[in-house]
Amino acid sequence: MADAQRIAPDSEFLHGVLAAGGEDLKKCFQCATCSTVCELSPAERPFPRKEMIWAQWGLKDRLVADPDIWLCHQCNDCSTRCPRGARPGDVLAAVRRQAVAHYATPRALGRYAQEVKYLPVMFLVSAGLLLLALAVKQPLWQSGKGVLHYLDHPGFYAELFPHWLLIGFFSFFWGLSMLGGLVGIVRFWQAMQAADKAAGRYTPKTGIVASLVAVLLALVRHDNFAKCKAGAPRRLAHLGAFYGFLTLFVVSVWAVIVLYMINPLAHHYFDYPFHLWNPWKLLANAGCVALIGGCLLAIRERMQDQAHAGASTSFDWVLVWVLLSVGVTGLLTEVLRFAAEPAGLAVLKYTAYTVYFAHLVLVFQLLVYLPYSKFAHLLYRTTALVYAEHTGRNTNHT
Repeated sequence: MADAQRIAPDSEFLHGVLAAGGEDLKKCFQCATCSTVCELSPAERPFPRKEMIWAQWGLKDRLVADPDIWLCHQCNDCSTRCPRGARPGDVLAAVRRQAVAHYATPRALGRYAQEVKYLPVMFLVSAGLLLLALAVKQPLWQSGKGVLHYLDHPGFYAELFPHWLLIGFFSFFWGLSMLGGLVGIVRFWQAMQAADKAAGRYTPKTGIVASLVAVLLALVRHDNFAKCKAGAPRRLAHLGAFYGFLTLFVVSVWAVIVLYMINPLAHHYFDYPFHLWNPWKLLANAGCVALIGGCLLAIRERMQDQAHAGASTSFDWVLVWVLLSVGVTGLLTEVLRFAAEPAGLAVLKYTAYTVYFAHLVLVFQLLVYLPYSKFAHLLYRTTALVYAEHTGRNTNHT
């Protein structure tokens, strides 16, 4: 006879799931169709059936320590087949949103990033910090005692934001943000490990480094999206946004390297600022187009095929629109630079500076708030996939 277990529902967590897109949760009557049709669900302890009952019971501690909520990619094969319209894919998306808020460090930022009503405040904070950086630019320059003069590099936008100031500013705040993100994923890993140990099923099968390599290769290929049927069109949108963002990030890192580090390839042709036909500039433009294209495809899919795309909450839309705006303002700053620099017109110059400032605010919003927004999926899903590979959890049924 099984031992009785005491259930302590977390009503606040349950209400949060219902409000975040999981309002159909209570339609589920545990038929297990969702777990059967899911191509990503493991044969042992399949999802999302168990997550649906845990969510109905408000078992927050179980759900936030469950790697399976992140193994789901919300392709909605389960939602389109559910005989009751319970939409398990949307429910798990709502649970993931609650998990991001749970592990957020500091927790207040996780709460603010969850609510669209706080978005104007977050944008104002981003803009205010950039304006503060501009205010201290001259005092820092004058007290630099030659060091900042050595680090200075010419450039159209460098007149507004010198490279040393821009790189120092974003490195500082993004570093703080990633430190908070690291704390969150460590807590998440420990929670998954503790839950498995308590159930007597923590049996590592692959080293963590080997697991990480396997997961990164699968992410690069977008293997899991290829297995989805109902959400197959989303793969192209994800590929565009993913590779577009990755390309722009790599080019940005390269620009920092050639500016401030010894690099054997940093001869005149590869030096910064890049001219129009520089390979790195071409790569960045290609990445920007891919990012914009991926976001537009995602918007079209979400608006035209809501049954398969799943519920779109403000939590989802904010990331899509911020990514799209980063790409569009990035292209505009380049166009305006090439228009304003030779013309020498003040109105073009200050228009370019205004768009560039808006672009920097959006980049801050995207990168610095990453561990607290929908973009936190990069951290938590990757961590869950590595843990699943590490423990043999990723063995899918056929």
